[in-house]
Amino acid sequence: MFTKRAIQRSTTIHHMIQRRSSGSGIRWSSYVGDVRCFGSTNTSSLFGGGRRSNSSTSATTAGGAPHERLLILGSGVAGCATALTAARHGIPVTILHAGSSRNDCNSYWAQGGVIYRNYRLREKTDNGGSSNSSNGTASLGEEGVKGLVDTPRSLVNDIRIASGYTGPLQREESESLEECVYSSQYHLDNKNNNDNNPTTTTRRPQGSNNSQTCPTSNVRWSEDASWKLACEGPTRIRQLLLGPKDSGTAHEHYGPHAIVPFDRQVLPTGSEDDDDDIRVYKDGSEDDVLSLCLEASHSAARIIHYADCTGKVITERITDAASKHPLIEFRGDCVVTDLIFDEDGVGSNDKMVIGAKVLDKQRNEQSNMYATHGVVLASGGLGGIYQHSTNPLGFNALGSSVGLALRLEDRLSSSSPLNNNNMNKYNGIVSDLEYVQFHPTSLYLPNEARFLLTEALRGEGAILRDASGRAFARDYHPNGELAPRDIVARAVFMESQKSATDDVHNAYLDISHRDSEWLKDRFPSIHAHLKSRTNPMDFTQEKIPVIPAAHYTCGGVTTDLNGCVIASNGEWYGNLYAAGEAARTGLHGGNRLASTSLLEGLVYGASVGEMVAGVVSDGTDDKALENRERVMETMHQARYAIEQRLALEQSNTSAGGSSTSAVDEGMKKEATAILTNLKSIMWDNVGVVRTPSKLALAVSELSAMRDEADQLWNNSSSSGGGGAGWEVVALRDAAHSGLAVAESALANRVSGGAHYVVLEEIESENNNGNGGGSKSDSDDEEPLHAVI
Repeated sequence: MFTKRAIQRSTTIHHMIQRRSSGSGIRWSSYVGDVRCFGSTNTSSLFGGGRRSNSSTSATTAGGAPHERLLILGSGVAGCATALTAARHGIPVTILHAGSSRNDCNSYWAQGGVIYRNYRLREKTDNGGSSNSSNGTASLGEEGVKGLVDTPRSLVNDIRIASGYTGPLQREESESLEECVYSSQYHLDNKNNNDNNPTTTTRRPQGSNNSQTCPTSNVRWSEDASWKLACEGPTRIRQLLLGPKDSGTAHEHYGPHAIVPFDRQVLPTGSEDDDDDIRVYKDGSEDDVLSLCLEASHSAARIIHYADCTGKVITERITDAASKHPLIEFRGDCVVTDLIFDEDGVGSNDKMVIGAKVLDKQRNEQSNMYATHGVVLASGGLGGIYQHSTNPLGFNALGSSVGLALRLEDRLSSSSPLNNNNMNKYNGIVSDLEYVQFHPTSLYLPNEARFLLTEALRGEGAILRDASGRAFARDYHPNGELAPRDIVARAVFMESQKSATDDVHNAYLDISHRDSEWLKDRFPSIHAHLKSRTNPMDFTQEKIPVIPAAHYTCGGVTTDLNGCVIASNGEWYGNLYAAGEAARTGLHGGNRLASTSLLEGLVYGASVGEMVAGVVSDGTDDKALENRERVMETMHQARYAIEQRLALEQSNTSAGGSSTSAVDEGMKKEATAILTNLKSIMWDNVGVVRTPSKLALAVSELSAMRDEADQLWNNSSSSGGGGAGWEVVALRDAAHSGLAVAESALANRVSGGAHYVVLEEIESENNNGNGGGSKSDSDDEEPLHAVI
């Protein structure tokens, strides 16, 4: 029998590494010496000082067992950040992606940019001048951060306002932080909650994501998650994406191919504060700096970008870096049908995940893939379950991570009746699913797929106009085009409904007042797309018809600040992690701030990688040490459980292994038809503006579709699910996640953030009253000016 070997808290880090090495045959480098406790704002040494583990680690995986790995579902920014960080510390990684190309992911299509930090913009001095630095790199000393306008606190506050949370920040101004590792000593949930309940018997992980609920909007937002993003973000950017010219170390860790060639600019010699007319260069000169742009709801220009295809270039560079790492392998055309958990109860955690059931799309072969180091859900969101979406077609954005998590929770609940509690049905392994963000400006052309028109257009001065040319954004919010996305989306939606006939559209985006050549250089992808149509359009000369489209999932699989998946009581799902859009960290609340998505993937993906590898940045952080010990113990238990399963599969091939069968074309067509209908139901009934009656209708129809999808899958069980084909897998995920969104929305009658519900009994009164959304603080913004 397997005997659990408790790791004493007094055990040294190096001793744990030696135990890990002897237990698996995989040698770990003593990387822990690279990780230090930091008490200053010098971020050059954050996250291990940028040193890589020694080369002996890479050579050890060749003879290791295949299951001695971390399994990542999704090849986007979050998945690759996780993989690169884990591999840097000696963990073998397998990345699964649904498409044939590793770049086939949602991250690839992000247009606008990624949040960095503006180290140049400073407060005015007493004599009326300003003291801007001459370069765009980090000034890391104490003097270097004095007087900066763009601070971690300012970013946290911008995230808060956009989220729909109307209360004040919990962290006092005097307690504001600079760039640092956001360890438990800073966590507000520990300060405000753990001490208030000392008798609790629930084991709460570090940073267990105790969000604040807004009494006005009902939005749940985590200030801790936002501080983590703001404090760790710039360092993660330098670590994963930037080169030596910008104080980055990506080239040291992952080679020169990892450096992202963000747009650069030469600062003027005159007015240091005026960046409006600075020329942007694709190829840098000796005296240029990173180009920083402003986007909606940001209080400072802090967005770095590569034209209007930032996601494309970041994805290409980070996947290329990962593919070249000797400890990372990619497997394409693979979709996960279900997670595998420890049904035999080998470990002490009855929620321990040990692998995934994987369908090879090309061979239509299903097999079990096990992972000692756990499984990471990083396959993106669920915007693709809507008829009109900015997400790419195919398997992407159909809610696979949410669907997998929900089915895991259902199986665990059915195996343990005491856990079968539907009181918090969507506040457990998944949460806040009603907050689906609709991007305000997708290209509107009847009978054509929606094309994203980036937020950066409005940041650069684009104006929303109706058919007559009247600017309407300020009718809905004093910040006009730069208001939070949820408000702008409903403004565009409302104006589009005012058309006298179906042939006349009434919402347009107009940036024709800016220089034509500058626009083509700044937004080349948009220009090329519009020009490539049968009837070409020129956004430099004419206004472009727009409509909201499903864009981003603010909720998702519930995690703590380390990316560990947690239940509603704070307990871990052992060996299960989530990062990026698939995860609900509490960062976004009810509505996402522009350009946070790529940064979230980098920050939280890297945190997962370090968690899996047992990295602790602060050696005095007792909670982090406890978490690390628990992760290591779970890994040992998972290894034993996997070995037991493999032995069983070898003795009885029908119990596991792989199975291949021909795709049932009838099932394939039926699944495709049901999915098309599902997307229409989501758009018509769970869209930009919702009502209880439409939501109830959606729940009824989606429940039936979920049952149909499960039945289609079960009908193919005789061939291990292979006969169904990946189309049935896609439908199954979409049906489970779509129903969860509709039920969450129906259960929440309070409008907040991206969830806007009109109660029918007072709908007629509201038609002439004030609208809702991300309500403003009296100290921050004015009330809305018109109904939305």
